[in-house]
Amino acid sequence: MNNQELIEQTYLEATKEIKEDSFFSDMPYWYSYVINLPKHLQITYLTIVMENQVLNGGFHQYFANSYGQFSKETIDALIEIGAFKKSNLLDKALKIVQDKNMTDKEFRKMLMNKTLKKLFIEDDLFEPLEELDDMYYDIDDEDITDLLGKFLNK
Repeated sequence: MNNQELIEQTYLEATKEIKEDSFFSDMPYWYSYVINLPKHLQITYLTIVMENQVLNGGFHQYFANSYGQFSKETIDALIEIGAFKKSNLLDKALKIVQDKNMTDKEFRKMLMNKTLKKLFIEDDLFEPLEELDDMYYDIDDEDITDLLGKFLNK
């Protein structure tokens, strides 16, 4: 089985309990579900979702679609598979989006409820996040498929 097939199979296993739209609107359940996945499933889910969101619409889309609630776990997952540059960029994006004095729980709730002022109301984060997007797209030595495939084959 090649890396792509292994990743797809692992991702399907990670998401098999996810129930359509109602799942994504129930933040505590969604967060709890992902955080309690076995490590290889969690790392696969977090890295694939982040990679797809950022490649499709940038870090702004990643946060606006509520996947940013998993930022800290995703940073750890990227480090675990060896994607250090990408984890560093996600960390920078998180620092732009999450206020310093905001707890992680408050941050997750505001992302899910779309009440995070600077992301959803003022929406002045496109430019600073776009700079990080460009840097992300320029990273050519951290292919998520290769890195995640190597991690899953251990």
